[in-house]
Amino acid sequence: MVCFVAGTLAVADVQAEASHLTLKAEAALTFDNNLFRLPAATNTLRVLGKDSGAEQIGVTTLSLNFSQTLSLQKVNVSVSVVDSKFQNFSYLNYASYNYNAALQWSLTPRLHGLLSADRKETANSFADYTGRQSNLRTEASQRLDAEYEIDGPWRVLAGVSTFSQTNQQALVAGGDHTTRTLNAGLGYVFASGSSLNWIQKQVSGHFLRRKLVANSPYDPDFNQSISDLRAHWAMPEKHSADFYLTALRQTHPHFPERDFSGLNSGASLNWLLTGKSSVQLGQSRTVTSYAVRDSNYTQTQRLFVSPSWQFSPKSLVRLQHSRSRIRYLGAPQGVVPSQREDNIHDTGVTFYWQPDQRFTLSAALQNASRSANQSGLDYESQQISVSAQYSY
Repeated sequence: MVCFVAGTLAVADVQAEASHLTLKAEAALTFDNNLFRLPAATNTLRVLGKDSGAEQIGVTTLSLNFSQTLSLQKVNVSVSVVDSKFQNFSYLNYASYNYNAALQWSLTPRLHGLLSADRKETANSFADYTGRQSNLRTEASQRLDAEYEIDGPWRVLAGVSTFSQTNQQALVAGGDHTTRTLNAGLGYVFASGSSLNWIQKQVSGHFLRRKLVANSPYDPDFNQSISDLRAHWAMPEKHSADFYLTALRQTHPHFPERDFSGLNSGASLNWLLTGKSSVQLGQSRTVTSYAVRDSNYTQTQRLFVSPSWQFSPKSLVRLQHSRSRIRYLGAPQGVVPSQREDNIHDTGVTFYWQPDQRFTLSAALQNASRSANQSGLDYESQQISVSAQYSY
C-alpha cells in the first residue's frame, strides 16, 4: 500500500489527515458446467451448436482506490477495469469499467451525510435472460443523503437520488428504466448502539424502451410510495440482529390494471459462536414488479444461513445456503393469472487464505438449481472457481 501523509494546512487551521492510494490486481478462473442455465434434457448441439454448455471464464480486474480525510470530510474513490474472457463462447467476451465515488460530508458535527455516484457494468445471468447473445447490464446512480442530530438520540433524515439501468438486449420483464427518489424520515440511536429508522420514499420511474400505445397493457411510467421501517439491535458480546418492514405501493398513470401493493419484510441474525466461528441466518419476503402478459409482480420468500470458521490466523472457510420460492402474481383484468412458481436452491463453500497482508487466495464451489411448475425453466449448475488478489 502506498500512503501519503499531508502536512498541516495554514488556511483556517484545517488538519489534513491520512491519505491512502491502493492498487489491486485480481485474476480469477471459473468453470461452469451449465452457462446458459439449460434444462437437463436439452439437446445442446441443436440449441448451442456445441456438444456441451460448459464454459471456462477468466476474469482479470485492475482497480485503483483512493481515500482522503480532511477535517470532518472524507473522500473515497474506486475505479476498476474488468476483462472477462470465455473459452468456448468467445462472442460473450467483454471488458467493463466501474467506479464508485463517495464524499462523507459534514457541515457541523450534527449536520452530515453522504454524496455519492457509482457505475457498474455486469453480464445478465442466463437464469433471467433466455437469449444466447451477450447482454450486459449497466447500472448508474447518484444520491445525496443528509442527517441532522437533534438534541439527544433523535435524527432527522432526508435524501434525493437518481438511478438508471440499461441492457444490451431486452429482458422478459422490466428492463431499461430510470427512477428519481425523494425521501425523508426520522431515526433514533440508543446508547447501546442499537438504532431505529423510519423513512418515507416517493419514486417516479420511466421505462426507456416503452412507448405509450392505446390498448397496450404496458405502461411506460410508474410511481412508487414506500414506507420503510428498519431496526438494528446491538446485543452483548458482539451479537447483532437487523429487521425491516416495508409497505410498497406501485401505481401506473395510464394503465391502473397494472397497479399492485405488498408488504416486504426481513430479519437477519449475526451470531458470534466463538472467537473463531460465527453464523448469519435470516429470512426475507419481497414484492417486485414483473409486468408480463399474465402477471404484474413477483413475491419472493427466502431463507438463508451462512456459517464461517477461521481455523487459523490466515485462513477462513465460509458456507452459504439459501432457498427461495418465487410466485408470479396478479394479472391485468380479463387475463388468466400466470400461476407460475419457482423454487431456487443455492449452496456454496468458499475458502480464503491470506499468507501475506497484500496477497489473498480463494477457492469456491457452488451448486445452484431451479425447479418450476412450467416447462423449460428447470436447471442445475455447478461452478468451481479460484482467484488470487494482490494489493499494493
